[in-house]
Amino acid sequence: MAIDLPPAVVDDWRRLDRRTDERTLSLATVTAETTIFEHRPTAEALERLRADGDIPARSLFTVALDISPSLSAIGLSPADALEMAAPKAREGFVETVEDDGIAVGEKRASEYIDRPDGSVGHLTVFEVAYPTDSGTATGAASADGGDDVEDAAIDAEAHVAVWPAADAYVLAGGLLPLETPDSDLLAAALDVDPARDREAIVDVFRGLELESGTDDEADSE
Repeated sequence: MAIDLPPAVVDDWRRLDRRTDERTLSLATVTAETTIFEHRPTAEALERLRADGDIPARSLFTVALDISPSLSAIGLSPADALEMAAPKAREGFVETVEDDGIAVGEKRASEYIDRPDGSVGHLTVFEVAYPTDSGTATGAASADGGDDVEDAAIDAEAHVAVWPAADAYVLAGGLLPLETPDSDLLAAALDVDPARDREAIVDVFRGLELESGTDDEADSE
């Protein structure tokens, strides 16, 4: 079941995409329902930054994981298996981001985090090179007589956290830009503010509903 954003952040974000993926790991089938949210105030600027991507440079996401057979059926609890499950959950997130042409780099942080309700999850922060629609001419002649254009990217950051929930796991996190593009007008519209964006991700971590999702479409309008 899809998971929506908590009330603390929902007003500034809207649902952009929802997808379901299924994979087989050893003897279990894992179904991941991922919801991606875009930032309402800067949605137009994010579209201008990169028009053909599915995941904006400033975005939030939630993932509901369902495991079959259930962990309890094989004598495990999600909390007890968190250390084993977290790396696999992160790998799925990284694959989703990289499939959109976004380069995920080294880990910046990897740590356990507590929520106000006492739930303990695991957070990983990755370096990201986010591709943009602007390029830089190299001056070397290409096959058609024009200049070669190097792919342009801006530095960004990806946060992904995983918690045990009921008989499976919940993931949440987001991407945020760390620098502005070359265009002054686009830079102003994009309003890069890593501290504010990190706080929005923390608000998601604090307020996310871990036990059940909702299919309420109110935030997608």
